[in-house]
Amino acid sequence: MNIRGLYLVTPEYTGEWILHATEEALKSGINVLQYRDKKSSFREKLRIGGRLRGMCSEYGIPFIVDDDPVLMDMLDADGIHIGKDDVPFEYIKSRFPGKIIGVSTYGSVEDAIKFQKLGTDYVAFGSFFSTQTKEDATMCNINILNNLDGITIPVFVIGGINRNNVDMLLKYRISGIAVVSAIYYSRDISGEVSFFSDKLKEYGIT
Repeated sequence: MNIRGLYLVTPEYTGEWILHATEEALKSGINVLQYRDKKSSFREKLRIGGRLRGMCSEYGIPFIVDDDPVLMDMLDADGIHIGKDDVPFEYIKSRFPGKIIGVSTYGSVEDAIKFQKLGTDYVAFGSFFSTQTKEDATMCNINILNNLDGITIPVFVIGGINRNNVDMLLKYRISGIAVVSAIYYSRDISGEVSFFSDKLKEYGIT
C-alpha cells in the first residue's frame, strides 16, 4: 500500500463525534489513517478500531494502529506505528511479516537510517511546532530536514502542523504530513482536508 500524502491521526476518543469526523475526512480525501488512543479500555479500542477499520476498507486507504501489536492483529489493521518506548521493532517485524511498520524517529536522522536498514516502511520526524495533542512531544529543529539524502523510504513530519506553518515543511524532501488537531477540530473538516491536499499537490507530493 502507498504510504504518503495526508496522514490523519485520531485524537483521544471522547465520543462518537470522532467517528463522524473521521468519516468526513475519509470522504474528503485523506491518504492514511492512524488510530491513536491511549485512554480507552482495550474492549473500547476494539469497538472504535473496528469501526475505523471498516471505514478505511470502504475508502481503500491504509489503516494503521498506534503502539499495540495485539490490537493491530485483532483488528487486522494494515500496520502499526511505534515510538522509542513501544514494542521493539524487531519483534513486530518477525512476528507480523507483511504488515506496514512506521517508526517515530523524533529528531534523529541516524535512527531513521538505522530503522530503514532494519526494514521499516516509513519514518516520522517531529514535533516541529508546539502541539496540545501530545504534551510531552519532543521538539525538533527543522534544519534536520536538510539531511535526508540517505533516507529512501517515505518520510513524514508531524506535530502542530496547521495552515500557517505547513509551507515551512513542504519545501523539504518529505513524503507527507501527519495532522491531528488542524483537521479534527476544524469547523470545516472537508475544507481543511482539501486545503492540505491541495498544498501537497502544489509541492509535488501526491
